[in-house]
Amino acid sequence: MIRVKDGDSLVVDSNGNEVDVRLADIDAPEYNQPRGDEAHAALRSLVAEKDVRLDLIGGDAYRRIVARVHVGDVDVNAELVSRGLAWVRRAYDPAQELVAAEEEARANQRGLWADEDPVPPWIWRKTKQTDGSRKLGVIPEVECGTKRTCTQMATCEEAIAFLRQCKLTRIDGDGDGIPCEKLCRYYR
Repeated sequence: MIRVKDGDSLVVDSNGNEVDVRLADIDAPEYNQPRGDEAHAALRSLVAEKDVRLDLIGGDAYRRIVARVHVGDVDVNAELVSRGLAWVRRAYDPAQELVAAEEEARANQRGLWADEDPVPPWIWRKTKQTDGSRKLGVIPEVECGTKRTCTQMATCEEAIAFLRQCKLTRIDGDGDGIPCEKLCRYYR
């Protein structure tokens, strides 16, 4: 391993070449997001100055290798999720052990699950400015109890507001933090 870039990507040495690696099926908080620094530090502590083994999944649009990362017997991807320092990306049909690790971390309020209102990075990137502040008008204030189903929502932002502010979890069928899958498909 050469260096850790953030909470879910690193650079490894492969036969003298630097190779960018994205941890498969997970998404850690961004640097300017709550717990972003903690996720980065955790990944660094798991892989720093250690030999890593990559179980290749494929590549991504940024020309990175997408892989499950292992150090000895430790599945680094699962370990970050288990510590509550990464979300599972259900859109990519993740391994069941990752989903189970996230559910356990959530139930035990580990890491980001101890926070009042954790926001998945894929939503954070759409609704936050680089300084970490909310963009005005993106996520509206809503009156809880006035809407209960996705068909009643006018926008994805409204659905996110009902999910986060009113804890209307029924509109997030797969539990990935993105409500009303058809309405919010561009948040994937």
